[in-house]
Amino acid sequence: MGRGTTIFIVTCMGIIALSVAAVLVYRFGRPAGEALSLSLAMMCTMIMVHVLLSRSRDRGAVSEAVDRLEDRLAEIDGDVANLEGRLSGVEHTIPRRTREEIDPLFAEVEVLGTLVKQMAEAMSDMEGRFEEQRALAAPPPPPELAYRGGGEPAYAAAARPHDPAPAYRGQPVYAPIHDVGHRESARHAETPPAAYLHDPATAQPPLTAGRRDRPELGDPILEDLPPFEAPKADPAMRELIRGALNANRVDLYLQPIVTLPQRRVKYYEALTRLRDANGQTLEPRVFMAEAIRSGLVPRIDNLLLFRSVQVIRKLANRNRDAALFCNVSSLSLVDETFFPGFLEFVRANRNFGDLLIFEFTQADVAQMGVMEMESLGALAEIGFRFSIDQIVDLKMDFKALADRGFRFAKLNADYLIGRKGTDHGHIHPADFGDLLNRYGMELVADHVETESQVLELLDFDVKLAQGFLFSPPRPVRAEILQGAPAPAPRKRAAG
Repeated sequence: MGRGTTIFIVTCMGIIALSVAAVLVYRFGRPAGEALSLSLAMMCTMIMVHVLLSRSRDRGAVSEAVDRLEDRLAEIDGDVANLEGRLSGVEHTIPRRTREEIDPLFAEVEVLGTLVKQMAEAMSDMEGRFEEQRALAAPPPPPELAYRGGGEPAYAAAARPHDPAPAYRGQPVYAPIHDVGHRESARHAETPPAAYLHDPATAQPPLTAGRRDRPELGDPILEDLPPFEAPKADPAMRELIRGALNANRVDLYLQPIVTLPQRRVKYYEALTRLRDANGQTLEPRVFMAEAIRSGLVPRIDNLLLFRSVQVIRKLANRNRDAALFCNVSSLSLVDETFFPGFLEFVRANRNFGDLLIFEFTQADVAQMGVMEMESLGALAEIGFRFSIDQIVDLKMDFKALADRGFRFAKLNADYLIGRKGTDHGHIHPADFGDLLNRYGMELVADHVETESQVLELLDFDVKLAQGFLFSPPRPVRAEILQGAPAPAPRKRAAG
């Protein structure tokens, strides 16, 4: 009720009280004091009645509002209960429907995995059978067999007229010396027995008599060959390397490193190849020894680094996050004309610290001294990571390498699965991956060439692999490597 209405009602009450007092005085002749008292009592009574009626009306309005609020709350409670019921239904229905939709996919994936495994096993079995058939096949007579004094081949004695077993005419008496894989089987199983039934006076001694074994190949060589000597400087190869560097006949090859078992490319390894004036490609095993002797390795590493950064930039532009393994020689870490510029260049490109991994051979790492370690520390402070390659000795302190920034280690797959022996000390190659994981390093199985190797690597829970089975090294297109020239090495200060 408004204030104006209240004033109006009070005014009306006052007028009524005065009217009653006037009636009492003038009509009934009552004293003025008595009439005034009665009028005031009547006015107070009306005011009290009005107040009670107003409060009753207000209470009724409040009660109605409360009732409406309770009804609304009841409706909200009902809606919340319905929503909870629907959410409960969704929670129970969606997982069931998801399982119903995904279970067939899982079943198909399992079937595909089983088929792939069976296919890999079949290919492995075929490779084994092929190797057995090749081992059982009779090797062809070698053109370089030793000749008898009269110009007659050593195996010709088996075909002479007095041969007691003519059925073996034309067969070689001894296994060919160039057949490495099947030398023993050809010597004992494939050689016909009649070949050894010659007249002792005319029979020739075995071709392997008076020879020694070559450790690196395992094949016999003649005693009268000159003894092995360390390779000497090759001026022609040195000039070829200089010419290739000066004429920019240096190619960058990339070989992928894939994840197992998905075989998805995760990293690349950058490899350097040189070309001679005729365009023939030279691999590092051909020119690297002479490059080390002539001090040209830093120039090769400098060019490899610059081109690797170009490739990383190209991959980044394509939203590819594949990192690149870049092979660097330990000689470059202490080269006064190369390493300062090298360090300045990588500092300028420190944003590629996660995408560029410097790789060193185990032999290089084992020979590193204080200066090399300081150079590694400078690169690690910038944020670059390292990898160790060509591991043959598992007794190396890999924990110390991990502390210096090494995060990857490459081991030949045949060493890992036991097909080749290695100096492993107290750690078995099968446990090498677990050892590296404890130090925060990842194992990469390289030289993977057959599906049977992949099956055995999966048994060892190997996550990364590299080899010709997945892809051989492939050259990078010339347009990717176009751009500014590589930074030249700093010149030594005079004095």
